[in-house]
Amino acid sequence: CLRSLFIFAVVASLVNLGFSGAPTKCFVTSVKNNSGVTPAGLCGAWDKESDGGLFTSPNYPEKYPPDQECIYIIEASPRQCIDLYFDEKYAIEPSWECKFDHIEVRDGPFSFSPIIGRYCGQESPTYVKSSGRYLWIKFVADGELEAIGFSARYNFTQGKICEFEMSGPEGIVESIMVMKEGKALQTEAVDCRWFIRAPPGSKIYLRFLDYEMQNSNECKRNFVAVYDGSSSVEHLKNKFCSTVANDVMLLTSLGVIRMWADETSRRSRFRILFTTFHEPPCEGDSFFCHSNMCINHTLVCNGIQNCVYPWDENGCKGKYKHFMCMLTSYYFCTFDTFDQDKDL
Repeated sequence: CLRSLFIFAVVASLVNLGFSGAPTKCFVTSVKNNSGVTPAGLCGAWDKESDGGLFTSPNYPEKYPPDQECIYIIEASPRQCIDLYFDEKYAIEPSWECKFDHIEVRDGPFSFSPIIGRYCGQESPTYVKSSGRYLWIKFVADGELEAIGFSARYNFTQGKICEFEMSGPEGIVESIMVMKEGKALQTEAVDCRWFIRAPPGSKIYLRFLDYEMQNSNECKRNFVAVYDGSSSVEHLKNKFCSTVANDVMLLTSLGVIRMWADETSRRSRFRILFTTFHEPPCEGDSFFCHSNMCINHTLVCNGIQNCVYPWDENGCKGKYKHFMCMLTSYYFCTFDTFDQDKDL
């Protein structure tokens, strides 16, 4: 009973945000029978059944009553989308631009979310797909010319997969890539993984350059996790959700970074420098970091500390890196070293 009162309070707050203007305004909490169907006598529902469900206009398949405004909100789990199907047995009073009786579908949980369409007449909308985890549906009936209304069923599908592949002697893994690559909207929860692949026999050193959790010390709402070897639970190396994130040394050639942030934590951010290395002896032209690390020689005097201690940037006085970056899906940079005293 308390849970129902809580949901009703949430619904009531949403109603105040924009559910107004109809002769009779109806919005109820989600009430289902054992088959997951909203009873036909109800006007409006908040539907969040994990296996999908079905809802109808009042009295369907009989004629709906006059003077109705029914709000239906469908909620999926984070990182899921909604598939909405309207039954072909469908009729709503036709009018120019559906100004009278109609169904309005919006891509989000609010009356001001982006509109997908407004429908009326004898032809069913058939199929609607959300871009995120919510759909807002309004059914309006005026005082004249009732019809049988509609029946709609919905189910949930997995949203965009948020994964990134990284490789090379070094690179930057950062949360802003999620927005740059269009993996999630700013209003959506984020569950993303970065796979860092080093050459066989190599290892990976991770150094945090920036880190902040919007809801610090609340791991259920936001965290950055580091895995060593795979993304399975048994390979979890570190999990950060407080105010500090320490450097991490991975023992395999595959590192996985996972970021989780719910809708209230989207300002959480991180930026990590990864460096691939192998253990001594340092063969060829690899550079010895004095800390059991041999790194690629191209990382020496590049203005970035790749060793645990800044041995790779010591003794670089008068030397600079001239770099050229080409914009592909990411920035790819090549470097040429020159001596300031000789080359300028």
